Amino acid sequence: MPDLPAAIGFPAGMLGEYARRVTVLAGGPGWVALDKPADVALEDHPWQEGAPTLLAGIRAQLATGKPEMRRLGLAEPAVVLGTEAEVAGVAILADRAGPLAAWREALGSGALTLTHELLARTEDAPDEGGLCDLPLRHDDVRRRTGVSHRAGKRSETRFAAGESLGAWRLWTATATLARWEQVRCHAQECGIRIAGELRYGRSGRVTLAETVRAGRLNKGGDHPLHRGILLRLASVTGTVGGEPVSVVAPRPDDFETAVRRLAKGQAKGPA
Repeated sequence: MPDLPAAIGFPAGMLGEYARRVTVLAGGPGWVALDKPADVALEDHPWQEGAPTLLAGIRAQLATGKPEMRRLGLAEPAVVLGTEAEVAGVAILADRAGPLAAWREALGSGALTLTHELLARTEDAPDEGGLCDLPLRHDDVRRRTGVSHRAGKRSETRFAAGESLGAWRLWTATATLARWEQVRCHAQECGIRIAGELRYGRSGRVTLAETVRAGRLNKGGDHPLHRGILLRLASVTGTVGGEPVSVVAPRPDDFETAVRRLAKGQAKGPA
């Protein structure tokens, strides 16, 4: 087991205007799992218009010999799995000369389960979850994923309803191979409108007014409790090369704040 750092740093300008630190969740010989923040691209994608990426930042700092990057134990890192830029959560990288092939074989064979957590509006949503297996196709012109029974690829997402929080509800979405924006597209098709979603419908954001009793806010005091979409890749579990793997990411601060305040508001009665 490598002597992994607790987090890795990126100077201002590498992943955006400000310096950032990214938490290291787990790792082993030739692989590492990171807690990718929202609004940070993991690797190059044509829909991202050349945005800076986590992978490129790691490679650049490995090239300069930065000690904490070398402690990751990756000579030539490549992406195994992760999320699109807007979505936070688990991102796994592996060494090309090491276990990368085994990780990708596990992913492609269904040996890994990707569990997402999301917060969605109660209105128009189903009472219970179920399997969505609509085939998906990526539209590079419109830069979005859509259902196509003629040209789409097989895609499966299983939704499970969780805690009800007034006008919002927690859900989990599991898949063995999540295509680009698969969970977001399947959720919209099923009537599960994710908080902060902009590409696949507009569900709005959780606001402070929804978490307090009526009359408790000063005029003009309402504001959203989060900036982006409340969807995250919460865990990756399964086996790689016959060995068990379990990686779990904590909720981002804004996700946790929205859930905690909604739950507190429910305990106090209607807002």
